[in-house]
Amino acid sequence: MAKMFRDYAEVSESMMEGFTVAKVSTGINAEGNGMMLELERQIDEVTIGVDIIYNPRHEDGETEFMVSDEYVKNIG
Repeated sequence: MAKMFRDYAEVSESMMEGFTVAKVSTGINAEGNGMMLELERQIDEVTIGVDIIYNPRHEDGETEFMVSDEYVKNIG
């Protein structure tokens, strides 16, 4: 399943409630200065994830701070 990302300005605060940081990855872009935060929260037996990507060396027309839609990381 492809993750859909959107500009951080489009994300409501309530969407992010209940998530905790599960993993931090640095150096994710060509310049080695980008960062990705993987957030998780549990809903019954399902782990829901949201990824946040920060790319300070973004191209024109791109956003430097993007947030994915929620996606299922694990069931069970």
